[in-house]
Amino acid sequence: MSEFYRPELVEALRLVAKASDAVAEQGHQRPVLVGGAAAELATLGELISGDLDIVTPWQEEFEAALEDAGFVRSIGPGSFSRGFQHPFLDVGVEVVGRTLMDGRGSYDRVFLLRLDNGRAVSVICIEDLIADRMAQYNCPPNYDLQALDQAEKLYQLAFDVDKDYLNRRIVEETVGDFDLAFLEKKAYARDND
Repeated sequence: MSEFYRPELVEALRLVAKASDAVAEQGHQRPVLVGGAAAELATLGELISGDLDIVTPWQEEFEAALEDAGFVRSIGPGSFSRGFQHPFLDVGVEVVGRTLMDGRGSYDRVFLLRLDNGRAVSVICIEDLIADRMAQYNCPPNYDLQALDQAEKLYQLAFDVDKDYLNRRIVEETVGDFDLAFLEKKAYARDND
């Protein structure tokens, strides 16, 4: 794994995995990695994220485990309110929600990424990750072209995509403004450039 990714990301994932294991050992469902760091994993480091976004209803337990793993609560100018930073890594961790995709994401599709230290991180499925990027794109009047670019890259790099599920999730996340046909048209147009 480490040959594809930034050393800071790999080490941060190891520490987040340690914290996730602690939450699971308490009998809770494992926290799930979502957002930019999940996109960085899916694109083999082509997209870069500055933090690891986590979804878990057990925020207090997870944050205590993060502190045990060496993270410290972010404070002061430029910090994010619910976030943690590692004193030696240029990576933050933030709990961004209690449920996956505000209850619309599928926990059955979350995959367990096993790390080289024997620990594991739960990661959002590629379909929900793409749908999330499409939702970020669908912010009129200034459509977020970077989010659309990320959705295209994720779709192009994905394998074994459940297209029916992905289409449903894009439609849900964009409130019917976009669908898989739109994304495919954009992604294939890029391939032909």
